[in-house]
Amino acid sequence: MIKKFTVFFLISGLFALNNNLFGISESNKSHFNPTINKKEQEYDLIYNIEPFYEIKKVRFAVTLEFRGDKSGETKILLPGNFGGKNNYEGIKFLKPLSENTSIINTDNPEQKIIKHPSGEPVKLYYQVEEIRNDNVELGNHYLTILNKTYFHFLGETFFVFPAWDWYSNYKILITWNHMPYTWSLANSFGINEKIQSISVSLDQLSSSLFMGGDFRIIKRNVDNNPVYLSIRGRWNFSDDQLLDIIKDIISIERNFWNDHEFPYYIISVIPIEGRGEQGGISRTNAYALFLTPDRIIDYRLKRIIAHETFHIWLGEKIKFSEPEALSFWFKEGFSDYYARLLLLRANLITQDEYVEEYNKILYAYFTSSVRDEKNERVVKEFWTNQNIMKLPYMRGDIIAHNLNAIIYKNSRGSKNLDNLMLDLFKRSKTESLTVSNGSLSALIRFYAGEQALADIMKCLNSGASLKSHPEALGPCYELEIESFRKLWLIGELYEIPSYKLKSTNKSNNKKCLEWFGVK
Repeated sequence: MIKKFTVFFLISGLFALNNNLFGISESNKSHFNPTINKKEQEYDLIYNIEPFYEIKKVRFAVTLEFRGDKSGETKILLPGNFGGKNNYEGIKFLKPLSENTSIINTDNPEQKIIKHPSGEPVKLYYQVEEIRNDNVELGNHYLTILNKTYFHFLGETFFVFPAWDWYSNYKILITWNHMPYTWSLANSFGINEKIQSISVSLDQLSSSLFMGGDFRIIKRNVDNNPVYLSIRGRWNFSDDQLLDIIKDIISIERNFWNDHEFPYYIISVIPIEGRGEQGGISRTNAYALFLTPDRIIDYRLKRIIAHETFHIWLGEKIKFSEPEALSFWFKEGFSDYYARLLLLRANLITQDEYVEEYNKILYAYFTSSVRDEKNERVVKEFWTNQNIMKLPYMRGDIIAHNLNAIIYKNSRGSKNLDNLMLDLFKRSKTESLTVSNGSLSALIRFYAGEQALADIMKCLNSGASLKSHPEALGPCYELEIESFRKLWLIGELYEIPSYKLKSTNKSNNKKCLEWFGVK
């Protein structure tokens, strides 16, 4: 474990403090000035951020202060490869401001060594600029946005960190300076706060979300906890319509996990270039949504919001072991399964929509050219091969449906997949359980039996194709198989399963909906 030292981060600004969030009040502002009451209010990290204007560019100038290692050398981490780009290329003019301090390059451009007097404070300066050459669009949407109208960035594309323990909590001071007075300011830690005192890990700060500019900020409450929407641009829906959908999704998912420990949450919405496209990413206390202006509130939009919201638990509160990609079938596929299921339970989609969308997944999987690939190829090519990237989503979705049916049958209707998921969440809190294929195997064996586990492992480890459980959608639906060849009379033979409503049942009747947990 890397030893913890005191670091000072200063970011000063012009926005009025929110007196309720994070306990900052007008009467104790001086406590957050690093030049006042240092003994009373000492920070591990202090960042100072302000805009720096050139004729054609806007940068953010950042100063970072921290207490150096007693060895006289401290490693720092620059933004790495995230969102398909080397984000360290956006870090400019990095230099020391403290005396007798120097910066040594390493073979890794994301890491540098700071030489300094033993155990003394270190102060660094750098600027951040946008490295995107084109308009904001899918493929570059995670990169930092900095212009005269607004800014939007993810923590891992912006901050320079000392290489300390990634998961220990540190006391961090962030102050914004000289921001345009007309701008809104919002991030993972508060709304319109020029000075922010937070206690988080470097992992949480790296996974945070920051924005400012011509954003419209509106608020709803979910179980008396605030949920904010920070949105810019013009859309085919109103801000209130979108936030009401988001509120319903957040509410059903928090109720599912029986977890309401969310004193603050914010969603950003950014317009991107293109037609019919969308992307999103879950962040610390936040979620970032990227949409083309022609998007409407439909199943696709609801699904991506529900999927990314589910990652608050499956991926954040429930941690995964490395290499995480080995378990993407569970993390991503089960998030897809529950996104669709919880939308149905919240009455945000119909039963017919649910079945139609799942049949599309089955068709895509059973006609996929990579459906028989082993899990190890997913680890190697997930970020570089679009077909491979889709595979764990489809596999996990099908596995979740199959497991739900098996657990229900084995328990004679007393349990389903929900019980496995809630058990996993409980163990992640009480036993610090992390998700791996090994820990999942034990849970699956307990709830679904040895044969169900063997079928899953055969798919992941040997590349065997999955089979659809005949009762995956409950007693109201029957499984049909359609066979055809890829090239009419020749080529690969496809056998595509799909689910059809039995002639003796009607869609949306009480018996059919009960299977899906709709009340």
